[in-house]
Amino acid sequence: MLLGDLSRDDFALSLPPVFARLCAKLKQLDLAHLPLGWQELEEGVQMNVMEFETSSPAGKKAEMHRKFIDIQVVISGEEMIEYGLSQPDLSRFDEYRDEDDYQLTDEIEHKNELVLQPNMFAIFLAYEPHKPGNSVGGNHRLLRKLVVKVPTALLEQ
Repeated sequence: MLLGDLSRDDFALSLPPVFARLCAKLKQLDLAHLPLGWQELEEGVQMNVMEFETSSPAGKKAEMHRKFIDIQVVISGEEMIEYGLSQPDLSRFDEYRDEDDYQLTDEIEHKNELVLQPNMFAIFLAYEPHKPGNSVGGNHRLLRKLVVKVPTALLEQ
């Protein structure tokens, strides 16, 4: 997992080139006025702009991807994301959905939490379970965010 803030001039300083390039494109956009839904950020890289109310993490499942990396950016509001960095035990996950590239689990081993505020981003690599969309301090608030889906093959370029 990688963290950053698009508000900083040096946000790309330690990012791998593909993430630095994509985040630079995001920084040039008027994020607050992007339409909701899926759109292309560049050829082969899609992003989904969404808006919803955050909720308690209790009862929600964590997701994990194999073929895509998530760049999750908060546009407005704030969000707590639970995540795990240890090697996932795939027997604790449900079936892998190849077409949609995800599988779910009830529990994240060695769980950590992070809070994202506007312009902050978290990059979840393949096989890094994460549970986004959680309220901060139990306060459910409207969240506007985007998720960029980066094919893992782009890391090899």
